Amino acid sequence: MPDPLILLIKSKPTFVELLEKAWGVFYFEGSGPDIGIRRENFFRTALEEELGLNVREAPPLERQVDFYVNIGGKWRPYSLKTMEKVGTLKVSWDSYPDVNKLKEAARKFVFKAPIIFICRDGIYVFEVDDIEDVRNRLGFDLFWDMPSQEVNPRGFGISSRAVRELMAIAERKGNFIRLSGMRIEDERARKEYFKRWFKLIKDFVRDLPRILG
Repeated sequence: MPDPLILLIKSKPTFVELLEKAWGVFYFEGSGPDIGIRRENFFRTALEEELGLNVREAPPLERQVDFYVNIGGKWRPYSLKTMEKVGTLKVSWDSYPDVNKLKEAARKFVFKAPIIFICRDGIYVFEVDDIEDVRNRLGFDLFWDMPSQEVNPRGFGISSRAVRELMAIAERKGNFIRLSGMRIEDERARKEYFKRWFKLIKDFVRDLPRILG
């Protein structure tokens, strides 16, 4: 049975079309942590505005859960990861003085929520049981992507090989929605985007006293 959130998204083709076009627009801002946060906020807001869902952000100190979605009267936790293309899927940003302690943390790591993975090819949901199955089958060295001791050890992630296997499982289970992956490369559109973005912030700042009042 596919994940209930995926089923809801599939029932709204206009949601998928909006997400495809928005992802193409976000490329105007390049890549990096900021654009990832922008995509995540857009996706959460789209769930509320386009699907009419109740979405609740997870507390700041809660690990592995970005937000909860109320589906059928039940609050379901999700972790959201967005990337342009398949690579290492970072799940921990903890910094340790040496890589051995980092490996110890990875061995004890417990997945607590399904991962919504969005890249230019589609929307995937990696269920916890499937993540653990791939983890057990591949073993520590193939499942995790760990930093080398030569660099400042800062977190660890699921390897690209493991991510691809999870993508294949999600496709087989119906936990997948294909996206066009279209990237907009137009300088006129890029300039217009930033002009409108500036106007949005300018108007919001002007209206802020009313909002706060």
